[in-house]
Amino acid sequence: MRQMRQAGVFDALVSTGARLEDSCWLEPGLGLASWRNRYDQTRYHKPGHHTVSVYLQGGEQTERLDGPGGHGGAGKVCIMPDHHRSEWLVREEFRFFHLYFSPEHLGRIAEQACDKEGRHLLLEDKTFIEDAQVAALVQSQLMKLDWQQGGDRMALSHGAWMLMLHAYRHHTREAPSLPEVRGGLAPVVIRRVQEYLLAHLAEPVTLSELAREAGLSEYHFARMFGQSLGCPPHRYLLGLRLKHAKQLLLGPAPLASIAAQCGFSSQAHLGNRFREAFGLSPGQWRSQLSS
Repeated sequence: MRQMRQAGVFDALVSTGARLEDSCWLEPGLGLASWRNRYDQTRYHKPGHHTVSVYLQGGEQTERLDGPGGHGGAGKVCIMPDHHRSEWLVREEFRFFHLYFSPEHLGRIAEQACDKEGRHLLLEDKTFIEDAQVAALVQSQLMKLDWQQGGDRMALSHGAWMLMLHAYRHHTREAPSLPEVRGGLAPVVIRRVQEYLLAHLAEPVTLSELAREAGLSEYHFARMFGQSLGCPPHRYLLGLRLKHAKQLLLGPAPLASIAAQCGFSSQAHLGNRFREAFGLSPGQWRSQLSS
């Protein structure tokens, strides 16, 4: 994945022999990766981007040699800013998640959501901290998605933005407070967003794309969308795709073709989401209709 290789932390892990399990580039400067590493020593030197790291499994014998002490373990969180320098010793196999984002992404939150200057925000360097909200978002949501499925791209981008917002609120020095968002989207904006989603059901869609369509920041758009339509954008999009799949199941189209037309990258992906929503596979649902 050539674009992701630009990330300094990503490159450092590749050079040490850590095994990449999965990765996804959402937009320039914003990506996710999951890794497995063992019996290794890794150095990071001013990567030029921010990293939120969450230990998924193991890591009790991993330590930061130049840091405040302590050890990793499932659920532990590390915050590594763009100016970060560190050296790590890995004594056993463990799995971990990384979110990479640029300083511009952090500054964009302050500028778009708060109308404040964001270029000088400082993400804090923190090692092996407890942050239940970050750990839950990664372990219970992001890691349960299929990162290579276009149909999950909206959920991935929404989760990534939630992580960045949390880092802004809780791990950024002297960050301006985020404003309360009151009221929903204007009816004309709702129609424009709905029309955009319907026209792009078969394509990967990100939160940033929808926010641009609405003329809002990602922060304001996600919250105003939820107030207007009662659910996050990725859940609304999934509902549209499943509704369209039901309509197509009334006809003779093959399941693989229906999956592609509705933005699911495979018949299996459609089947999993359909079964989660309705308790039946698409084939079973079609059989019930015909009988």
